[in-house]
Amino acid sequence: MATAGPDAHAVRSALLSAGPDAAPPVLAEADLADVLCADGWIIVTLGGTAAADATAGGAPRPRIVGPAEQDAVVRDVAVHVCRRLRTAFPNASLEVRAGSRSYRGGAGFGERKHVLAVLGGKGGVGKSTVAVNLALTLAAMGHAVGLIDGDLNSPDVPHMLGASPTQRPRRTRTFPVSAAAPSAWRRPLQRYGVEVVSVGFEVPERFPPVISSRMLVASLLRGFIFQTAWSADVLLIDAPPGTGEELQVMAGELPLSGAIFVTTPQDLAQMDAERTLTLLRERNVPVLGMVQNMATLTCPHCSAAIDMYRLSPRLLQAGVSVLGRIPFDVQLSVTADEGRPLVLGDPRGPIAREFAQIGSAVRRWLAERDRAGAYEPA
Repeated sequence: MATAGPDAHAVRSALLSAGPDAAPPVLAEADLADVLCADGWIIVTLGGTAAADATAGGAPRPRIVGPAEQDAVVRDVAVHVCRRLRTAFPNASLEVRAGSRSYRGGAGFGERKHVLAVLGGKGGVGKSTVAVNLALTLAAMGHAVGLIDGDLNSPDVPHMLGASPTQRPRRTRTFPVSAAAPSAWRRPLQRYGVEVVSVGFEVPERFPPVISSRMLVASLLRGFIFQTAWSADVLLIDAPPGTGEELQVMAGELPLSGAIFVTTPQDLAQMDAERTLTLLRERNVPVLGMVQNMATLTCPHCSAAIDMYRLSPRLLQAGVSVLGRIPFDVQLSVTADEGRPLVLGDPRGPIAREFAQIGSAVRRWLAERDRAGAYEPA
């Protein structure tokens, strides 16, 4: 006979009562706004502004703070709540919601799970093309991969995967503000072995999405991560250029493990990328490195590599290493236009080999993060 999952009363008791070894309660009752137990998940919503100053084992107890306080303090509270629930209910999946942020363990998306932003600062550098081909490369390497089209007003991913809709819906679906049972979460599209979500699946190419407010942007991006039934352990977000609302939400409210820059080698593109780099560092988002796209052109006569741009040192001087250099090849854009990315159409070609090198570097970085286990405070 199947064992019943935890109920809300048991969860409240675990958080509001003394823990193992006489550890004090994790929360005061006023700080626990809601508990949802459904489909094997425990989803806890925090609230209130109470602070607890007692100590447990020499370490200060976590406290709930207002929105003006540092994000790290809110995260610290969520981490402690997750730890207590993990001890009490080891077989349950966990999520702690605090204001606009959600936490599931690890870097935020879950234990040994990661969200990586693929961004560029400047438009037209091939960021979406790199994101799609990198997602397919990581999937071929054995990862369960999800791809989020984070460019909400110019969603290109459905076209690149040959999955654009043909009819216009009445409106773009949004996500509920309060916690929803996992059975109600959005199901991602499966395409070429990668899970995908995009506003572009709901709005045909000739119609413009109307997503203008910060609240709607934040609701959609958070919902794409936390109210979607992912089986993926790595999510790539194809981010828009610039440092607008989408980037502000991604850097400040999403559980990014890290970011990957896509840029051409030219100085102008890297100057814009520096602006985005500053935003990421202000938000303590690690940067894996950069992919230099359209870096060289192969001479059709002698097969020598010709630099397409004068190489800018900006990002290298800022400490961003090169993960790979993608040569210019018209087939990369042709296959994207046809909805069959190049790493599938020519899996043994030079561009696919370069993506394999980039994918290997990403895998090593993620493995090092998992081994370090440095996401949760002591």
